[in-house]
Amino acid sequence: MKIALFKGTSCISHLIRWQTRSPYSHAAILFDDGAMVEAVGGVGVRHTTLAEAYGGKNEDIDIFEIEGLTPQGIQAAREFALAQVGKPYDYTMVIRFVTREQEARASAGKWFCSEYVFASASKAVELFRQTEPWEVSPALLPRSTTLKYSHTVRP
Repeated sequence: MKIALFKGTSCISHLIRWQTRSPYSHAAILFDDGAMVEAVGGVGVRHTTLAEAYGGKNEDIDIFEIEGLTPQGIQAAREFALAQVGKPYDYTMVIRFVTREQEARASAGKWFCSEYVFASASKAVELFRQTEPWEVSPALLPRSTTLKYSHTVRP
């Protein structure tokens, strides 16, 4: 299991990168069998592959290994991640990064990308202590001491 952090090139990606002061605009989880799960605006949580979703796009994706994983942890993370497939994207909480507001009640059952990745990975390993999933932006994920940069891809 790995975390993919995207250096998006769209207008929305540039806004996210500017607001979070980060090179990253999007996050997804990659499993060793090639499956990818992510929360995407206009789509919601989906189960796909990196090549199907991003093949031919002109953006770099940094891949991070997650240290300290056990087979049981990976299975728990995968089960949680796949149980969320089909849930809607959480635009309300994306706006929260601009307004700095707390989690909204209207966000229950919805996900934005880094919140979803954090919640799923947290079923396997602790990325950050005393942190709620809704507090995590793509900029925060690579700061975890549990994640180690592996390589960059452009599918």
